[in-house]
Amino acid sequence: MKIRNMTRAVPVCLLLAGIAITPAQAKVSAEEAAQLGLTGTPLTPVGATRAGNADGTIPAWTGGITEYPEGYTPGGWYVDPFASDEILFTITADNYKQYADKLTPGTQALFERYPDTMKMNIYPTRRSASFPDAYYQGSIANASNTEFVGSDNPTLAERSVKRETYKPGVWFPIPKTAGEALWNHTYFYWGKSFNAASYGMNVFADGSYADHQKIDRWLMPWAMDDSEIPDDKYFQRGGGALWCGSQEDVYPPRTAGQMFGGCNTWTQNDFDAYLYIPGQRRVRKAPEIGFYDSPGSGSDGLRTADQRFLWAITGGEEWYEFSELKKAEYYVPYNSYKMAQPGVTFDDLARPGHINPEYKRYELHRMWVVEGRTRPQFRHLSPHRLVYSDEDTWAATNADMYDAQDKMWRVSESYNINFYDHKLNYFWGDAHMDIISGRYACVNSFYNIGIKDGNGPPVFNGKPAWDHQKPSGLRKYGVR
Repeated sequence: MKIRNMTRAVPVCLLLAGIAITPAQAKVSAEEAAQLGLTGTPLTPVGATRAGNADGTIPAWTGGITEYPEGYTPGGWYVDPFASDEILFTITADNYKQYADKLTPGTQALFERYPDTMKMNIYPTRRSASFPDAYYQGSIANASNTEFVGSDNPTLAERSVKRETYKPGVWFPIPKTAGEALWNHTYFYWGKSFNAASYGMNVFADGSYADHQKIDRWLMPWAMDDSEIPDDKYFQRGGGALWCGSQEDVYPPRTAGQMFGGCNTWTQNDFDAYLYIPGQRRVRKAPEIGFYDSPGSGSDGLRTADQRFLWAITGGEEWYEFSELKKAEYYVPYNSYKMAQPGVTFDDLARPGHINPEYKRYELHRMWVVEGRTRPQFRHLSPHRLVYSDEDTWAATNADMYDAQDKMWRVSESYNINFYDHKLNYFWGDAHMDIISGRYACVNSFYNIGIKDGNGPPVFNGKPAWDHQKPSGLRKYGVR
């Protein structure tokens, strides 16, 4: 921990002392920004290519889901808008090499590891992504305005954004670097706040599993107007709160009542977390939560903290050097509404090695590809990794992590849907698969598992529970 704290101190000192800070020009010219628009422009407001691909297997974006599907009631479970779509074809271990140019290396590794059970049902591509009008407007404005604070230190150059240059929207809708793309992905739009009873499982190699429940309370001040953020010194530190999260364990019994909360700030992406421990009835600072390759909460060591959203910016410095930003077509999990239907259980989903493929839907989409390798001065459990972010949402669908011998190790999938009552895209569930041990972890989500507890879908943009993010609030709400 002493070494980690030393590396954390660098950006704070530089910012306070004003040493070696230089502007980082992330904004684009007015001519480039003019490519963005809601209609009639080459790029959509979030920076996706509006047109379909040359062979017609990816259609043009026409606005995504803008009306509720028949049978949907706001606040209820999400009706599948594409339930009548038929499978176009199925990729199996027998034919996957025919499609290798459109399969991530991790997906190919799953076919090699599980030749008898791994398969991909390919459906028509539905560009279903849609967002609020204000988000579109903010994204267009950001293209020619948003800038990083910048630094001569390459680990800090793309680590914080000048708050006055940004409006709630996609940060860099016409990205020039992989760092900009990773920022867009880490802070993709999933509302201003989020409350949910969430369910996860850790699956053993034989397909049996241990499940858990948590209560998630998340706040996204970066997506809010200043008037929506409390006038509280805690949330004004470091240039203001950027992202805040709190999580409370419900079961298993050994962790029930444990709760953490904390925030990132505009000048520091290091999650300032605090943990309430029921048995001790006290709150302590918890620097390990949300820190790079520390174990992800509830994952039994099968997921690192920075594997949330498949690869999220964590910590005060950028540990990775990035390859050139790329964009390519891949078959990826998409519109995973079948997995989100009431009545689906973990018994239905858990299978040896991977989620039951009958509940997955794969489509062909264009993806931003970020690839990174650790800088010489840092150490991470995965020195080489990739993440694949959907051009229409900036949410990731796939990620690959290699081990210290540069062999494929962990393969991740995210099962995203359009929460069309709020016009946002978020994951219904995910799977982080260790292809060496055969085990995998699913982040607490899978909200339909909660029917047995009387719980419902996530609540977006509800009344924020700000106090849960503060040490004083954890003491107040913590129970033994």
